[in-house]
Amino acid sequence: MAVTIDQVTALQFSATLQTLSQQKESKFAMRVRQERVSNAEHAYFDTIDAYDDPAQKADRHGDTPLSEATFARRKVTPWLWEAGTLLDKYDMDRMLADPQGPVVQAHAMSLGRKKDDLIYAAALGSATIGKNGGDTVTYIAEASSINGDGTVCALGTLATVEVVADMTLAKILTMTQIFNESDVDPSIPKHWAVSPKCIADMLDIEEIGSADYNTVKALQQGKMDTYAGFSFFWTNRLDKDAATSTAWRTIAWAQDGIILATIGDINTAITQRPDKRNYTQIYSNMDLGAVRMEGAKVHECLNQVA
Repeated sequence: MAVTIDQVTALQFSATLQTLSQQKESKFAMRVRQERVSNAEHAYFDTIDAYDDPAQKADRHGDTPLSEATFARRKVTPWLWEAGTLLDKYDMDRMLADPQGPVVQAHAMSLGRKKDDLIYAAALGSATIGKNGGDTVTYIAEASSINGDGTVCALGTLATVEVVADMTLAKILTMTQIFNESDVDPSIPKHWAVSPKCIADMLDIEEIGSADYNTVKALQQGKMDTYAGFSFFWTNRLDKDAATSTAWRTIAWAQDGIILATIGDINTAITQRPDKRNYTQIYSNMDLGAVRMEGAKVHECLNQVA
């Protein structure tokens, strides 16, 4: 006689949708200078360079000493970024879980990751400059970088990976020196986006991971926070070097060295589509762009991939 009781055993299904592993919010946006753009297609941000040192008065009734300031301008063009999902009533009527909330969350997380990509690309890309934004300046023309072996490359030269090493204490101290020699004010927060492997390498550095050197128990917590003046965080959205793909292009920057210019932040609307049989449409968008404001405040460091 065949055993058929297994045909009527109960099946239980969840009434919720669980979000799978993914980056849930922007990691870069809160760490750059944020500006609002209103009623404009393009946004321009002006800069003034340091004045010459003052001169000692050496005569009586002489001329007033004059010096000219160096002014400059950078341009940002915000673009609209969007995501849309159409939910078929036929499908929704046959589901236990309501997909609307999870889809809204998924849109927001996706757009948050796009923010990071835009900021990262602006940091290492060409910046639009000039009175009307008619010229560009490349990253290597105005920023110093740390090669894979920990040496500093010359201005105008792309960082190289002839020898590529892990993140080391020496590289961190070299980056600190680069910022200090550029007179970046220490009161400006500095951040460093690195790979997960870089975090592991740093926790293995005795001066960072050991309580003998550090009151912050980084190794015990399993994460990096602030060290040598940098707020470290890991991201999986870094590029590899174009030549060999053996090094992550990690970047360190002062907070006001990159601008995120926003016309509209993430916004979501849920509507019915009469042209689609009254199905539910979830539409999300954001309108923004980014620019590197100063090469002295944005620097690259190549670290080994594996």
